[in-house]
Amino acid sequence: MRLLVTREDYYEAAMAILGSEGAGRLKVTTLCKALKVTTGSFYGYFGSLDGFVDDFLAYWEDSQTKRIVLLANAPDDPAERIHLLKELGSTLPHAAEGAIRSWAHTNPRVADMQKKVDDRRLKALIRVLRPASASAQEARVLGTMAMTLLVGLQQWRQPVSKKDFNMLFNEFERIVRSRMSAVAADV
Repeated sequence: MRLLVTREDYYEAAMAILGSEGAGRLKVTTLCKALKVTTGSFYGYFGSLDGFVDDFLAYWEDSQTKRIVLLANAPDDPAERIHLLKELGSTLPHAAEGAIRSWAHTNPRVADMQKKVDDRRLKALIRVLRPASASAQEARVLGTMAMTLLVGLQQWRQPVSKKDFNMLFNEFERIVRSRMSAVAADV
């Protein structure tokens, strides 16, 4: 048995379980077995599976949305921001995210967080895409297209390969950069 694990160790184990086995296998015993700890360790941190799920979902939102948004907004150049957002999107735990979306169909708490994450990601995309767009509406359409490509890919293929991700998002980036050039030419 391991002597010490962190909350983050549990969250990362949950991501791995979700990605490989789905939400139905996300149980206290499965998590503890994966981390080679006793259930007492789990209950000491989280109190219950419901407590863990709430904490895990907050961790997922923070680590896979807030962090990416902050990093993507760092460059001043809009074209660099768009490229960086694509690169960061490629690092998402796609299998786990696909499982979270499936889980959201049967768990209202997961569905609420999924909606919150999707809304937050869309707002971030619109903000990044606005300089490449002729209008706020066009930025919303482009952001919606990007979200649809990501969610569709995560649901269509598992595992999501770098090749498949790049096939879609390199083309999306090319289209956005083309729009950016057209918008700049109109100014």
